[in-house]
Amino acid sequence: MPFNQPGFNASANFGTYNDAAGDQTITTINGPVNVQTNVFNRDPNGREAVMRELENRLKPAYFDGDNRPECLENTRKDTLDSIYQWVDASGYPNVLLLIGAAGTGKSTIATTVAGEYQKREQLGCHMFFVRGRSHPGNVLQSIAYSLAVYNQSIAEYLVEKLRKSGDIGPSNLKTKFDVLLHNPLSAVATKVHHPVLIVLDALDECGTPELRRSLLHVLRDRLSSLPANFRILITSRPEEDIAPLISDPSSLTVTIDQHSHESKVNVYAYIKSKFNQMRSLGKLNVPDDCEWDDSLRTLAESADGLFIWASTAVRFVREERLSRSRCFRNLVSNAKSLKLDELYMTVLSHVSKWNEEDKTTLKNVFSLILFAKRPLSDTEIDEILDMDLGTTSNLLSYFRSLVRHERGQPITIYHTSFYDYLISCEGEPWNVDPELQRAYIASKCFERMRHLLKHNICDIPSSFALNSDVPDIDNRVTECIPPSLKYICCHWVHHLQDVSYSRELLSSLQSFVYTQLLFWFEVLSLTNTFNRQVGPTLLFSIEWVGDNDPELSSFLRDAYRQASTYSEPISKGMVQIYTSLLPLTKEESPISRHYERYAKEVFRVGYIGRKLRNDCIKTIQVQREYATAKFSLFSPDGTRILSNSDRGACVWDATSGELVAGPLLAEGDEGDAFSAAYLPDGRHIIVVSENRIIRNWDVLTNCLVWERAMGDFQIDSTSVESMAFSPDRKSVVFGDSQGRIRVWNVDTGEQDSKSLEGHSGYISCLSFSPDGKRLASGSRDATIVIWDMDKRGDKNRTLRKNTGEVTTIDFSPCGTNVVSGSSDGNILIWNAFMGEVLREIICKGEVNSVRYSPDGLSILAGGDEWMSLWNVADVVSAPKVFQVDRIIRQVSFSPDSSRFVSKGDSLYSSNDDEMIQIWDASWSVEETKSIFEEQGEIASISLSHSGKFIASASGGIYLWSVLTGKRVKRLELNSRVNSIVFSPINEKLVAFVSVDGTVQVWDVTNDEPITIGRHKSPVRSVVFSPTDGRYVASGSEDETICIWDVKRRKLAVSRLTGHAGIVRAVAYSPDGARLVSGSDDKTVRIWNSLTGRLLSTLTSHSSYVSSVAYSFDGLRIVSGSDDKTILVWDAQSGQIVCGPITGHEGGVSSVCFSPDGERILSGSRDKTACVWNAITGKPLFPPFSGHRDYVHSVCFFPNGRHFATGSLDGTVRIWTLDTIPNDTNWQLKNDNWVVGKNGKLMMWIPTDLHRYLCHHRNISVFNRSFYLKLHPDTE
Repeated sequence: MPFNQPGFNASANFGTYNDAAGDQTITTINGPVNVQTNVFNRDPNGREAVMRELENRLKPAYFDGDNRPECLENTRKDTLDSIYQWVDASGYPNVLLLIGAAGTGKSTIATTVAGEYQKREQLGCHMFFVRGRSHPGNVLQSIAYSLAVYNQSIAEYLVEKLRKSGDIGPSNLKTKFDVLLHNPLSAVATKVHHPVLIVLDALDECGTPELRRSLLHVLRDRLSSLPANFRILITSRPEEDIAPLISDPSSLTVTIDQHSHESKVNVYAYIKSKFNQMRSLGKLNVPDDCEWDDSLRTLAESADGLFIWASTAVRFVREERLSRSRCFRNLVSNAKSLKLDELYMTVLSHVSKWNEEDKTTLKNVFSLILFAKRPLSDTEIDEILDMDLGTTSNLLSYFRSLVRHERGQPITIYHTSFYDYLISCEGEPWNVDPELQRAYIASKCFERMRHLLKHNICDIPSSFALNSDVPDIDNRVTECIPPSLKYICCHWVHHLQDVSYSRELLSSLQSFVYTQLLFWFEVLSLTNTFNRQVGPTLLFSIEWVGDNDPELSSFLRDAYRQASTYSEPISKGMVQIYTSLLPLTKEESPISRHYERYAKEVFRVGYIGRKLRNDCIKTIQVQREYATAKFSLFSPDGTRILSNSDRGACVWDATSGELVAGPLLAEGDEGDAFSAAYLPDGRHIIVVSENRIIRNWDVLTNCLVWERAMGDFQIDSTSVESMAFSPDRKSVVFGDSQGRIRVWNVDTGEQDSKSLEGHSGYISCLSFSPDGKRLASGSRDATIVIWDMDKRGDKNRTLRKNTGEVTTIDFSPCGTNVVSGSSDGNILIWNAFMGEVLREIICKGEVNSVRYSPDGLSILAGGDEWMSLWNVADVVSAPKVFQVDRIIRQVSFSPDSSRFVSKGDSLYSSNDDEMIQIWDASWSVEETKSIFEEQGEIASISLSHSGKFIASASGGIYLWSVLTGKRVKRLELNSRVNSIVFSPINEKLVAFVSVDGTVQVWDVTNDEPITIGRHKSPVRSVVFSPTDGRYVASGSEDETICIWDVKRRKLAVSRLTGHAGIVRAVAYSPDGARLVSGSDDKTVRIWNSLTGRLLSTLTSHSSYVSSVAYSFDGLRIVSGSDDKTILVWDAQSGQIVCGPITGHEGGVSSVCFSPDGERILSGSRDKTACVWNAITGKPLFPPFSGHRDYVHSVCFFPNGRHFATGSLDGTVRIWTLDTIPNDTNWQLKNDNWVVGKNGKLMMWIPTDLHRYLCHHRNISVFNRSFYLKLHPDTE
């Protein structure tokens, strides 16, 4: 057979191969393929070690496939000779494609060729792909490994390079090809003096067209670059996605025509050989030789050159148990009228005495073979259909000519034409109605879960926090969770998606959700599939329910929320469903209230106050190496989130927060991506990077599909200010600093028509209408322009009303309105056609991002420390306000409008990890609105002399009742308060100092404070004179101390000067005669409070002194410093009598003595408080932890057994030194685990609850709407 000229087959008729309607596609990255290699040149001194290392690094695919048949002797001679000639001769391209329709014998030819070159020791690799069990993700690794087995030089080269480069998993496919194939083969080419054959058989069966798209692009572009002595034979059907390979001028094509004379001759030879073999073995008795030859010719003519017909006929007769001769005669007598469908009918009808039950069983078994989401074994099918074990195996023993079947192994049909026949043979007893049978499978999934799922399915004691802690966990899982149940738990929702809504299935889903949902959680956890399965399954089930059962949808949405929040512990420990999720969410979660009886409380969880639902579902901490995200957006199905980073685009799982793809970075790329968008299939993304390249990435395989250079247009961060994709992803538009908009064609990489010009300032934001016909642009010039994209360059309208830069813009889903946000803090809703303002919303600051929800009902916006959601139709009601403490850069909704994602930066440090947060947009304002307004960072606290009240200072002053924990008074101020103190004789009088330099006194029975003095700079500390409260001393950043007469509102003595730095702390001696101060000059100074004379200067600290205090007997002074130490001084001699006391890991911010003088209390920047022996300096207790930020202020209660702490985390906490009966000493670690003795994991607490949690010895929390206590379970 001669070679076709390049491109000869380009006009072939293409058809999409129906792989059981896509139902048996496996999406595991490392799916198996069959690999055959030559193994020689084995060197016992290191060869085996090298290959083991390569195997670990490359993870090649293996599969013990069927024995692959070869061509019969003297058949396919022309085709084989042509291929042999191509392999052996020089001057031909090194790629040959063997193309033919299904069933024409391509694989048999490929196996024959591979066998020939294996005999010659010239077979480098033979891979034969199996539909449903092969995946393109590891093809290159498998080829490389096979070639390494074949040639030791290749193996050594690969090991050396991989040791240097490390893991190639995240690399794009082009890079993998070069690293694994091009470079090593080029390096050894001169050492290989004969052709080496690589066979890729049935490439069209390597995954779906979508899955193999990336691989085909690389093979097309790069195979011909391999050294000429490496020859690549590829077999395939003429599928549409294979066409570029066929038409590529750098390859040859051999086409098998089933109707050709050669094909018919070869089919006859095959039939003759197989039936002669049966006859010679005595398995087929036909007396008349003449009739025999005629019979074989009849069968061959009926096959019409199609090998699948011939092989099915042969297997049909061979598998007949009772009378092969009669079966053969019947087949021959009907052969002339038997097309392939009729042959299938003959095989199926040959089994007699099928009763109705048998027919139903047959249809149900074949339905699972056809529609399962992965190939199932006979045992799995028996269990899913709840049949006696062996039923499927016995049934399929009658149909071995139609299906591949071995006991306990996955079952597949020989050819998808059989699938086509079963779903189209209406009226036949074995006809499979796809809609009915798919519904039956879905209902069967629910039925089996109803019978098999149960609470604590593996009988794991609750003392084991993690699955991995259970000594015999693998045995328990194997024994209690059969593969069929794991399959059902992973795929029931996919079978549900296969069918339309029905009341029957809704009822089954309701029963499952309300009785077994948490038991399903268990199975996913124990089989290590929780993070991968739970989120998509719940989201898809909500979509399937739709509006048919709002209560069920709400319940499922809550289940999704809890699964997302608690994915970390549940994925690692099944027990955490019952010991963490249920106890901690019982106050607000419908699912937890419903399943409350299953809670197993390591602690009795007590909520004091009104616990609110937290709007934030998941927080993804973006590590610095993946930081600087400009965008974050949902995938089309809502299960993934796409963001960019310095290292390329990243894809995150929206439920678990795990990085599932990326960073996607092409070779030589600078990393940062300006913009990106999902394609509708949800698998591919389009990314535009700074180096003017548009790329299409496959996010399942991390592979680059294609890339296009954008002409000579230089994209860089200094010129491009904004970017947007058209809805069809065919165009991308850029707005630059010169006020121009450029439109680029994604397919060609060229600028599409002229630039759009009309703004006088840089283009800050762009948005397409949903139909892509209009483009809205916002600019620094405070205008919005609506462009007609069908008439490039034409302005529809210019919108003017903003007074500041238009920072963000978005079209409504219906395309009639535009919403914009600006630096002037306004959101405007415009009629996009008329240009009139329909609504104006005034925000609390600059608007960084604004978006319409996809359902058009809501508008979401965010800025610096604020984010709000408005109802579009309701112009009266207040918006829903989300509590954020970051700069919200960008927001984006999920496709169903139920969630949104925000990207935020820290307000205070560029070194902090960035956050991507997922929020629930479905709850009402009432469900999450707090009637309690929390105070901000607590800079100072003070305890009244009776111990009944605590005052806390921040942007204002709050007065708290110690007994009830409730706020009893509030004073709003315009300036931040740095220090506060109660009068020692009148607890209705409070003195405070502010950053505005004022010293003020507030009578809490009034609403207005009185200013008694003023410094030139912010004031840091204040204290009342202890004996009569007549005077107030203040220390300031102006390096002075002032003593004020409260009644006269003037200085009592001249300003105290001497410090050479900020005065951070002042304190009176108990008799009021002396004043001690601490300063940034690292000194402690003692003053005569009546004259203002400096008495002594104490030096020993190595950093600024942040706090000072006298003991109650006046004999000692304690000082705390940012040098992390505490010193105790003799108040008379100035000598250090104790210290330095060390133990804090951060600077000491506040210190005080206990009333009896035996203890010292300290608060630190390390977020802890400590209690020390005032004589020895030894710690008396472990550090008191629980605050989430610096502890700025501490004070003892008069009884000396309790103390209070105030922190920048906004809380005031009350602690006890008394022993609490049955209390358990536990710690909350940074990874959210509560840890007890010996590091035992006890409970997992989500981050959002940390600031509400009472830790060990912490008895109450102020300035929170509620707080949480963990009581040891003593039962």
